[in-house]
Amino acid sequence: MGGLTRAKRSLALACASVAAGLLLGPVPAAHAAVAPVLYGVGSGDHPGDGLVWLSASSDTAITSITAHLYAPGSAADAPEITQVSDFTPDSSTSFANMWRTTTPLRLADLGAYRVVVDLTDADGDTTTAQSTYGYEYELEANLTDLRATPQHPDYAHQDVTVTGGFTVTDPRTGRTTPAANTRVDLEISGDPDATARTDADGRFTYTYHVNSASSDTVNAWLRPDEPWYQSRANESVEVRAVQSNTRVTLNAADLDVRAGQAATVSGTAEVYVGGAWKPLAGATVDEIWSDEFGGVASRPVTGADGRFSGQLTLPKSGSVEVQVRSGTFLNWSPSQQVKVYVASKTSLTGFTATLDKYAGLTAKGRLHTGSSVPAGADNKVELQYSADGKTGWKTMKTVTPGSSDPESGASFKGTFDAPYKGYYRAHFKGSRNWQESYSSVAHATRTPTRIVDGNAAPEPVRKGRTITYKGKLQHYTSGAWKAYAGQQVKILFKPKGSTGWYDMGNATTRTDGTFSKGFTASKDGTWVAVLLYPNSTHLVSSGREDYVDVT
Repeated sequence: MGGLTRAKRSLALACASVAAGLLLGPVPAAHAAVAPVLYGVGSGDHPGDGLVWLSASSDTAITSITAHLYAPGSAADAPEITQVSDFTPDSSTSFANMWRTTTPLRLADLGAYRVVVDLTDADGDTTTAQSTYGYEYELEANLTDLRATPQHPDYAHQDVTVTGGFTVTDPRTGRTTPAANTRVDLEISGDPDATARTDADGRFTYTYHVNSASSDTVNAWLRPDEPWYQSRANESVEVRAVQSNTRVTLNAADLDVRAGQAATVSGTAEVYVGGAWKPLAGATVDEIWSDEFGGVASRPVTGADGRFSGQLTLPKSGSVEVQVRSGTFLNWSPSQQVKVYVASKTSLTGFTATLDKYAGLTAKGRLHTGSSVPAGADNKVELQYSADGKTGWKTMKTVTPGSSDPESGASFKGTFDAPYKGYYRAHFKGSRNWQESYSSVAHATRTPTRIVDGNAAPEPVRKGRTITYKGKLQHYTSGAWKAYAGQQVKILFKPKGSTGWYDMGNATTRTDGTFSKGFTASKDGTWVAVLLYPNSTHLVSSGREDYVDVT
């Protein structure tokens, strides 16, 4: 309310308090020649009655009281407007030494009248004194049936309508009438003050939206243009919001994301109103992940259908707590959890694939998984083969990386039989906690060789005679089998009943790849030619085994 009207009301209340005896000082003990003391004059709790209230005391009974009233703002030597002396002791209050007039004043003007009072007691002692606060001759406003509907608003009924009526008693006429077409100031705690206006019957209506879960105190004050005082009866009504229960249903109980990727946490929020669960619109949902080092949060607002969706980028795997935030009409919902698995970045480096002369492929490299090492089945690397390096990748072997600092990389290695040429890579399958990764592709090849037409002759052969093993060495180059000249082919012999082979010597291949070497036949056995020591680009090979009887 404005400063001027507040000051007017304070002055009116102060005058009423004086008249009610609230400012009484100590009553002097009875002794001789003590003049009466005036404490105050006022209009009492009901200025519309037009009565004058007075508080005074003396050492003997006060026998005569006359109050002289002077026009508001009049000079000290101005004539009085009227005087009243029909004071009678009043016992309607708990205060002693109170008097009031019995005949209402019917003055022409409202305002604060200056009052000079003559007091005489039974000893004949007299006092003439001017009242400090004067006499407030003013309208009396009375508020009736102040109401707030609903007095307990809820989620389904968030607006409150304040109604009431005002009457005004005019001391100039003594009549009480509806306060028609008069401004009403509404004081609503926790909400901006508002203004309404009465209708012809003195009624007013104002509707506001409740914005606080704490109680609102609603006061209504009439603001007539003339001096006024409002009765304190029915001066306020309390409005307290009802908070309804809420709940959250999640779209997923767990999510998988890559490191640095936002997880989308979504679901539906509901509120329990009218005996049923209904979509909760316009509510804030807290989505929070935290640990001892900090936290991440998203606070989406639900749509008309109660749905919500928030995004959080977590530094590592963990649980996101999801709750409807409490509000004016809402309770916190029970907390729900979404488990978010954050797959850490991985890489495979230093990958090589080497094919040996026996067509054994050795693949090795290092697995990098960041700040920790995968455990159990997660800690596996697949060694894969493809004929063209693009399609048809096949896992040839699965190996377990060794223990090492995950940042510098854990080494892995595997060996398996392989084609004479092909493409190879390492594959880390990953899991919920680790991202999948591939190494670079490595190419490995050696040229195939073969020994054809291998034969030991003659068969049979007499002991001590010469037995000759011959054949042809070829290698596969430029898409065809061709003679492989100038190579050392080793001739091996395994005697009958033996499990071991004996090196019988070498034969050098001719320009057409043929070779031959003779030996002295000594016993029955098997003969074979092998390319056992090829260069770094060729594979080993062996010819046909031939059994010869020695007679």
